Amino acid sequence: MIQRPTAVGLILCQQVITEENTRNVTLVNCFSRLRCSIFPSPPQRFVVSTVLTDGLGDANMALVISRLDTLELIRRHQWPMRFTDSLRVIRLILRFADLSFPVAGGYQFSLSADGEWVAQTILQVSS
Repeated sequence: MIQRPTAVGLILCQQVITEENTRNVTLVNCFSRLRCSIFPSPPQRFVVSTVLTDGLGDANMALVISRLDTLELIRRHQWPMRFTDSLRVIRLILRFADLSFPVAGGYQFSLSADGEWVAQTILQVSS
C-alpha cells in the first residue's frame, strides 16, 4: 500500500438503506449498546459502516472483533481492497447475520489496512 486510508468513523447499526437513484446512504438504528437475554447470545444481525478516503494502492483490509476483558478473537473478516484515487470517498458496509457474543461485556471492533489501525469502536453487550 502506498498510502493508508483514513476512516471517518466506524458505526454499528441495524440496517443500511441505499437510495437507488442518488446512491445516498441512510444508517438505521445506530447503536453502541446491545442487550441480550441469554449468553452466549443468539446470532445477531447488524451492519458495520465506515467512510474511507486518502487511500492509495492495494491493501489487505481486516475487521477484527474481540472481547475487551480477555482480548479473545470473536470474528475476523478479511478482504483485499484497491484504492485507485486518494481523493475518492468509499463507503464500506459490512453485514453480519450470525455473530454471537459469548458473555456480557465490552467488544472492540477494529478496522485495519495491511495490519495498521484505521478505525475502531466499542460495543457494550449487557443482559
